[in-house]
Amino acid sequence: MDNEFSEKRKPRRLGLIIFIVVLVLLILGGTMLIVGISSLARGGQVKVKTNSTLVLKLDRPIQEMPADPFAMRFFGARVHQFAELHSAIKRAKDDERIKSLLIIPTMMPISFAKAQELKKDIEDFKKSNKPVYAYFEITGNSGYYIASAADKIYAPPTAMLFLSGFYAEMPFLKDTLEKMKIEPQLYHIGDYKSASDMFMRNNMSEAQKEAMDAVLNTLYSHFVKGMCENGRFAEDEIKRIIDKGMQTGNFLKESKLVDDFMYAEDVENLLKNINGNKDNLNQIEIASYIKDKRSAFNVKAKNSIAVVIASGEIVDSGKGDTIVPERLNKLLDEAEKDKEVKAIVLRVDSPGGSGLASDIIWEKVNKVKKTKPVIVSMSSVAGSGGYYISMGADGIVAEPTTITGSIGVITGKFVLRGLSDWAGVGWGMMKRGENADLFSQFQKFTPEQEQIIIEHMESFYRDFVTKAAKGRNMSYEEVHKIAQGRIWSGEDAIKIGLVDRLGGLDEAVEFAKEKARIPSKKKVNIKFYPRQKTVFESFMEMSREEISLMILKTISPKLFDIYKKEGTILKMMEKEPILYYVPEEIHCN
Repeated sequence: MDNEFSEKRKPRRLGLIIFIVVLVLLILGGTMLIVGISSLARGGQVKVKTNSTLVLKLDRPIQEMPADPFAMRFFGARVHQFAELHSAIKRAKDDERIKSLLIIPTMMPISFAKAQELKKDIEDFKKSNKPVYAYFEITGNSGYYIASAADKIYAPPTAMLFLSGFYAEMPFLKDTLEKMKIEPQLYHIGDYKSASDMFMRNNMSEAQKEAMDAVLNTLYSHFVKGMCENGRFAEDEIKRIIDKGMQTGNFLKESKLVDDFMYAEDVENLLKNINGNKDNLNQIEIASYIKDKRSAFNVKAKNSIAVVIASGEIVDSGKGDTIVPERLNKLLDEAEKDKEVKAIVLRVDSPGGSGLASDIIWEKVNKVKKTKPVIVSMSSVAGSGGYYISMGADGIVAEPTTITGSIGVITGKFVLRGLSDWAGVGWGMMKRGENADLFSQFQKFTPEQEQIIIEHMESFYRDFVTKAAKGRNMSYEEVHKIAQGRIWSGEDAIKIGLVDRLGGLDEAVEFAKEKARIPSKKKVNIKFYPRQKTVFESFMEMSREEISLMILKTISPKLFDIYKKEGTILKMMEKEPILYYVPEEIHCN
């Protein structure tokens, strides 16, 4: 009997043992996976050799937010964060291991405002008396503009340069939508508010032409002057070169666009001699140099300035490359509560978005500035909702070529009834409430509903202008005169009182120090929010939609941009007033 009982228990014990072993293996495997991913996040140690050349290769998109480490590790995404580039060049200026800088521009598009900041960083680097060289094989406007800061520019004889100036274009879909039997019922406050024109018109309005013409004049003027700063060209000279549109062959050398024809290997040999290493060229790409924390700036400084990044469309909720009130306001709270932080720089790069979300962020900025000064640093674009979240700050700094303003409102809906009728889809409706169908996509606005929409927009616009007037110490009439949805360059915006100073992140930090009564010569730490996530943190926070979008962005960045731009406008127009400007109209590459 005992033997029989023992025989029955053996399989049970064996099963229990197998279960425990499997469980332990799963736990160990999971732990090893987490450790593995975490180690990927940390990456290998970076060693910067003495007598090195820092290589600034402009072959990646430059964005304001920290790069997603999971996307970079597993999807091959390659991006630069602007703040990291900016800080790395500043560090290299005083790093005795770095003997020279090599700029390699490509055809990668770079917004002109960011190109201006990078060019200033390189000009500042040159004050260390370290030589700066540029080498390109094919590049365009913004790439060559940055390269023009170099002491010498080289290229192979077969190089191609597309130095062609700027142009603005925008599709108009009125006739297309008519053919599809889709009726846009979109309304805007402000003659210059043109984001909805692409659906309502088949050409540019006179107001849009006027505003765009002024912006292009500013961009072109700074483009020309910037390339003449080092005495390489006279303004008339460079304008004639630009008008050629494409520059190749002997023309590159004859017109002083390059100092000499060289191939990459020749440039490397030149740098060997300059650095004092005749046998080997010690070089480190800026993406690797960024990871070297040996000489972090001002780590012993007593006071800190927080730089809080607000980049992307402004939406009520969501993840990814967007500005969400809950997320951004949490970062502002963290910076406000940090006792070492004496002032906050809000770095804004946004075409706008949800009116409601913009107002919630505006309110938070106003609350935070009661305890600590808040200065806004505008990047490439801070228009519409991007200006809304900026206008309550203690001061605003913008690059001369930043796109800002666009104080106006858009809302409405797309009526799909014609399309559904054409497709033979029948619709029935029952409702409780006279205007329950206000945003139905299969019913046109009634005259009463149209009046409801317009009154709501007018109320929102008055509130927008009133708050802008209060933030800028202007009258309502003064702001209304320069509002009405019009975009302005930073250079023009300072003349009309929408911004306080011209410059980039450094100028904004200095402004913040002034407001915090920190002497200009006194060093400060710069703390960036949000911090760089680890690979594991990034993976755990991702939704299925974000993974899908990441795959789309990796496969086709152009399709991703179209999805983000068109999708944002279409989705937000269905629900509430939006504050939006379409920045893709201006092309600088």
